[in-house]
Amino acid sequence: MLILPKSCFLHIPKTGGTWVTQVIRKIGIPHEEFLVDGDPHRGVKECPHPERFRFAFVRHPVVAYQSYWRHKMGGGWNPPNQMDRVCRSDEFETFVVNVLKYFPGFCTHVYEQYVGPPEDPIEFVGKQENLVEDLITALKCAGETFNESSIRAFPPQNVSDRTRFNAAYTPKLERLVREAEWAAIERYGYE
Repeated sequence: MLILPKSCFLHIPKTGGTWVTQVIRKIGIPHEEFLVDGDPHRGVKECPHPERFRFAFVRHPVVAYQSYWRHKMGGGWNPPNQMDRVCRSDEFETFVVNVLKYFPGFCTHVYEQYVGPPEDPIEFVGKQENLVEDLITALKCAGETFNESSIRAFPPQNVSDRTRFNAAYTPKLERLVREAEWAAIERYGYE
C-alpha cells in the first residue's frame, strides 16, 4: 500500500501495482510505503487512512490466473502461501483446476478484500487493461499533484514471460474460470 498526500493506493497482486508503485516513485509524488512484514499487499480494512481517497486496480480473472501462474513459474512458488502450496503445478491447466477446486472464485474474493464489498466499495477501481489512463484518472480524482506526461512515458514493469511459460486455456477450462469468477467479471464490467 502506498500512502500519498491525499490518497491511498491499495496494491492487489498481479494487477499492475508494481508499475503504479514505480511510476509514483519516479515522478516524485510524495508517498510512504505501508508494509506489514515487508509485504505491500494490504487490504482495505488495513488502510490506515480510510478518510483519504482510496484506489486500486483489478484485472480480468481469466488473465489474472495466467499472470499468477507465469509469475510463480518465473519467480518461484511460496510454500507458506496456502494457495501456492495446494495449487502448485508446472502445468498451467493443472494449476487452474486446483485453484477452481480448492479456491473457487479466487479473484472475486481477493479483489473484494482490497476494494470492499459491492455495497461499500473504495472510491476508485481501475483496470490493469487501462492502467495508464485509469491511474491518471485516479490521481486527478484524488486531487494529487503530478505530471501526466511522465506517467504516459513510463515503461512497463514486472511483466511475465509469455513466451517461456505457455498459459493457454482450453475452451472448457476458460468457461469454468469465467463461471467461478462471474461475480468479479460482472462487477468490474468485463463482459
